[in-house]
Amino acid sequence: MAMALTKPAVDDFIGSITANKLELAFEELRIDPASRLVGRKLSETNIRSELDIVIVSIRRADGEIVFNPSGDAAIGSGDILIAIGHTESLMKTERAGHWPGR
Repeated sequence: MAMALTKPAVDDFIGSITANKLELAFEELRIDPASRLVGRKLSETNIRSELDIVIVSIRRADGEIVFNPSGDAAIGSGDILIAIGHTESLMKTERAGHWPGR
C-alpha cells in the first residue's frame, strides 16, 4: 500500500506483471556444460537483441549472484541466468534449444 502512494509507477508495473497484463514472466535459464553460450559474454549473444529477453541476474555455479550483469559478464557452465521477458519469447528459447540442459 505504501509503495502505491510513494512510487505509483513502480507499483503499477509490479501489478501489471502479477496480473499478467504485460504478458511478462521470469524464468531460470540453466546453462549446461555443452551449451554454446559457455564462455561467451552476454553482449556476444542474441539474448537481448533478437529474443527481447533481459538478464537481470546471474547465479554462478559457486553461488555468487551477479545482479544486473553488464554486457561484459561471461556466461559459465552451470550458471543460472534469471531472465524477464514476454512469455512467448521465453518459450521460443526453450523450443530453439538456446538453453541446453534445461
